[in-house]
Formats: sequence, C-alpha cells, structure tokens
Amino acid sequence: MIIIPIITAVILIFLFYRKTIPELDNKSRYLLFFLRTLAIISVLILLINPVYYFLKNIVIKPEVLILSDNSASMEQKQNEISKAEILQTFQKSMEKKFTSKNYKITKFKFAEGLDGSKSSTNFSKTLSDISAKHNLSNVKNILLFSDGWFKDENLNILENINIPIYTFSPEFKAIDFDLQISRLKYNKTTYTEEITPLFADISAENYSGKAKLNLEINGRIIQTEEIDFNSGNYQQIIFEQNFQKTGLIPFEVKIVADSTGEINLENNRFPAAIQVLESRSKILMISDKLNWDVKFVIDAIQKNPRWNAEFLMKDKILKQGKTRVKLQDKIENIKVLFLINSNNLDFNNEEIEIINSFVKNGGGLFLQGNPISQLAEMYPAKKSNIKKSFKSNLYFTKESKQYRSFDFNDQHSEDNIPPVDYYYVSPKLQAKVLAKIENEEQTPAILFQEYEQGKILYFAFLNFWKWQLWDAEQNFTEFISNLCSWLGQKSSDRFISYTDKNSYFAGENIRFRLNAYDEKLSPMQNLNAKLTIRNTDKKLVLEKYLIARENEYSLEIESPEPGKYSYQIRDENIDQETDGEFLVTAYNPENRDRGFNFPLLSYIALQTSGKMIDKKNLELFDFPKATMKNEEVKTEIPIYKKWFIIAIFLVSFCLELYLRKRWGLL
Repeated sequence: MIIIPIITAVILIFLFYRKTIPELDNKSRYLLFFLRTLAIISVLILLINPVYYFLKNIVIKPEVLILSDNSASMEQKQNEISKAEILQTFQKSMEKKFTSKNYKITKFKFAEGLDGSKSSTNFSKTLSDISAKHNLSNVKNILLFSDGWFKDENLNILENINIPIYTFSPEFKAIDFDLQISRLKYNKTTYTEEITPLFADISAENYSGKAKLNLEINGRIIQTEEIDFNSGNYQQIIFEQNFQKTGLIPFEVKIVADSTGEINLENNRFPAAIQVLESRSKILMISDKLNWDVKFVIDAIQKNPRWNAEFLMKDKILKQGKTRVKLQDKIENIKVLFLINSNNLDFNNEEIEIINSFVKNGGGLFLQGNPISQLAEMYPAKKSNIKKSFKSNLYFTKESKQYRSFDFNDQHSEDNIPPVDYYYVSPKLQAKVLAKIENEEQTPAILFQEYEQGKILYFAFLNFWKWQLWDAEQNFTEFISNLCSWLGQKSSDRFISYTDKNSYFAGENIRFRLNAYDEKLSPMQNLNAKLTIRNTDKKLVLEKYLIARENEYSLEIESPEPGKYSYQIRDENIDQETDGEFLVTAYNPENRDRGFNFPLLSYIALQTSGKMIDKKNLELFDFPKATMKNEEVKTEIPIYKKWFIIAIFLVSFCLELYLRKRWGLL
C-alpha cells in the first residue's frame, strides 16, 4: 500500500528538481532530491503506519521440566547421605534418558515457590510461579524431585496443569531414633478463670524407652508428664493449664528422652501462643419472680460458651439467692441486662439512673413482660390503660428481616411459635416494630430502638419459652443467643479482625481476616481496610490494604522475622479500627519432616497421569523419542513506531531548507 505513494512522490520530486532557478550543478540537485525524498517517505510512513513482516522457520523441541526441592527438609541424612543427594542419582539418570531422546531440559529449584524461603515448601505456589514466567505449551513432562512434605492448603492446581508429573521413591529410611511432637491442639482463646486443655500428639521412631514431656511458660517448666513408649509409638498427652495473666501468652511443649544420641532435636519442641482474656462476657437478669421465661432464657444463655448469666430477684430489695446485693456492683462489666416483669418489678431512683447510664454508654437492654413504669422513658412503647394480658399468636414484620437475629433460616420454625400472653402497648415514634400480635388492632409485640450508644429490645408478652416445646429446642436457644450477641455488640464489636493462628513458624503464611457489619449486622461493602504491622519496638514492618472476598476482607502475607508483633486494621472512612497480636518463632517447620511422604508423591503422580518411579524400575523406564515440530514464526516490525523515522524527517527537512536558502533557491 505504501509503495505506490512512495513511487509517485519520487517521480514528482524528480520532476521538481529537474530544473532549478538559479541553475545548480547535478551534484547539488541530486543532494536536494535525496533529502526531499527522505522527508516525504518519512511523512508517508508516519501517516500510513506500515508494518514490516518477515517469516522464520524454527525447530521446536518437546520440553521436560525438572523441579528440584531445595528446602531445609531435603538436608536430612541417612548414613551421611542427604535426601537431596539420593535424588541426584535419579535426576542424572532421567536427564540422560530424556537428553538422548532429544528433549529440551529446563531446570527449576523450589521451596516456598521459586524465590521463597527454604523454611517451607509450597508446591502449588511453585507451579503458579513457573506458569507465570515460563511457557508450558510445549512441556511434555514434569520430573519432581522432592520428599513430598508440602505445606499447601490443597493441591487443586493439579486439576488444571494437564502435564504428567513423575515422582520418585528412593530407598531412604532413617535408622537413628527420633522423638517428635507432631501436633499441638488447643483453643486460640481462653479465660483466666478456666482450665484449658492442651493436646500434644507424640510419636517415636526406633525408640522404645521413656521420655518426659514438659510444658514451659516464659522458660519455666510448669508441668511434666512421663511417657513410656514401650506401650506404643504414638501417644497423646493432655496438659490442663490455668493461665493467670491476660494477653498473648507464648508457651512451649518439649520432649526429652532418657537416652542420648538423638540426631534431630528440632522436632522435640513445639512453640505456640494463646490469647488469654479476663473473663467471659456477662449477662445480668433481674425479675420479680423466677418463672419459666427466666429459667429457659438463662438455660439458653448458659449453653453458649461466650456468655455467663447471673440472676437477681427484685422483691422490694435486690437479692442474689438470700444475699442482699447492690445493682451498682452487679452491673459492672456486663454486656446485656435482662429485665423480665411479671407485674411487680420496680426500681428506686438510684437504680433507674444506673440502668439509664448503662444503656447510654453502649449496654444492651432486653425488656420483657408488662412495662415498668419507672423506665417509661426508655421503653420503645407506651403503656396502655389495659393492664390485663391476652393470649394470641404473633408474626414477624418485614422490617424484622433487616436484622440477622430475626432472619430465620427455617420458615417452619418461625410458624411453630405458640400463642403468647401479650400486653397492649403502642409504639413510640422512633421505635421499629419487628413483630405484631394477630388481633384486630395488630398491636406491636416486639419493638426495638437505639438509645444513644446502646440498644433496647422489648418483648411485650410473656410465656415465650413454650416455643422450644413446640419446636426443636436448638431454635429457641439459637434465637436467644443471637439476640444477646446483637444487643451486646458495640459499634467496635462489629469491626473484628483475627488471624488463623496466634503463633507461626518461620516461613509460614499469615492470613488476616476482617468481618465488618453495620448496625443491622449486614456485611459492610467498599471498605478501605488498611493493615499496619509493627514489632515490639513500634517500628513499622508492613502496610497493606485488605482484599474483599465474599462477606469478609482478607490478606495473606509471608511471616516476618521471628518476634512478637502487633497489628491494626483501620478504615478512615467509617472511623473504625481493630487490632491484635501474633508471634513468629525462629523454629523451622521443615526440620519436623522425616523421610519421604510417599502417599502424597503417589497421589500427585496419579492425579496428573504420571508415575512414581523407584530404584527397581528406574533403569527400565523409557519414553518415546522426541518429535520435532517445525513452526513458522511471523515477526512484525511496526516501522512507524521507531524513533529514527521522526529523526530522519527532521534532519532531511531542515537540511534541505538550509541548503535551498544558502544556494538562493526560490
């Protein structure tokens, strides 16, 4: 397309410089003709945008990838020969076979991916890294030289790799005795007044003697258990510990053998940390009589391990059992206050002020039964002149579905609520009616309102406890528990972060999660949640934003240097923040891996249509000769994008203009 305009331009330029005024010698005319031609061709190239193509035939060899595990566990030895050295024999043999068949060999070393730490092995990350930097379209096989001790959460990536992976099974057996703490199980969070069980799984290889298992806190031995491996190579030891201090408490479990000579001592200890809180969240219940509503609500609360319920009787005076108590003392550190009034519950002015202040400062107030006159200002409903109670069914309004506590998964369960004994009330202007009575007036049954920083929920009826007799008991229990969680939550409690563990080994990935809900407990969207991590010296270690995934925000990072760290997650737009702590130990988890994980290596080969090769069939292994593929490669060169085209135009145009003026041309 560009050739015709160029030829036309050359002809016109030639005719233009055929004669000049004044007359120039041939040498000068040809020079001007050449400069004008260069300038015009440059302009045409820039306008028409031509692309130069050329074809090249290349021969492509089928490719074989060799993946060599160089993590710390590969240094474990048998008779002074490491696992890596034993696999070298297999690797050299396989390389020789595939090279002789004319395959292209490409090698990668890996641990936590291609460039990650040697203190952990992640095969999925390795395959992802290779896919990102290397074209796998011509790869026919992958040879995996590893002990198979991978820290992957799953190996789903094998379903998409579509390349046979060959694994190897050398004769490797450690003959030295080895004791190992293989797993330590415990709750991430405990309370100061509780006994916390710690489950340690212990295994012994080539050892049948005795040992001691120590529980250490801050370097001090707190408890010791004797172990006799004559009764079995695998045992579980349970420590029961009462942690006295609050906060993130590091501890360690260590095993010590009676015999000496154990080579691998790294797996004889298991460091960890537990978050110790002051006490469980408290709920205080006050009523004028111990009726069935009181009894079954307390039972439902006590079934939730997060809550601890306490009951007070109010009959002129406030009593706990037979002991007279003060409301001021009992209301401290509670989350939710239940007031169930059969007819005679009342309070003095001092007690009313205490309740008022509790709710204003963020406490949750659950009211049930006949309205209490002294608390009329706080009720989301107005009391009527009808004092008598009536019996009827209730139904939940559409507005109730905005709140998760009233969003029943099982519609049948909601229909099973029996008739209740209700009181006539009318809603206040700011109240939200969440349920109504099935009568002519459609009077409100459940009402809700916010009271400064706190929440107030009012059940204008009694005998709600019968629901669990008509339906599964768990539905009543779950409903009461959800109400307690909802009423007891301050705005800061709806912005909660946590890590999957309290303590991490060196090289382990740490996952941070954030659950953020609005006042209706619906997940918050479009947050800019920033994670900030600092060490014990308050020095900034990392600053990143969390990523939204479904109904939570999360971020996974590689663990920093060993030490204790604090983190904060903050969103400035909603002015909310949450924080926590975690521990990174210097202990290398790769030192726990003993021998080869043959079941996993066999699984990888099976899932990818490969094979697991042992020493016996290594020599017999054969593969078809590589079939070369001729491929025509088309290369494009966009000439108009080259910088020198503009440079040629400017130089030729300016030089021609200069010479024309110098030689006096028109």
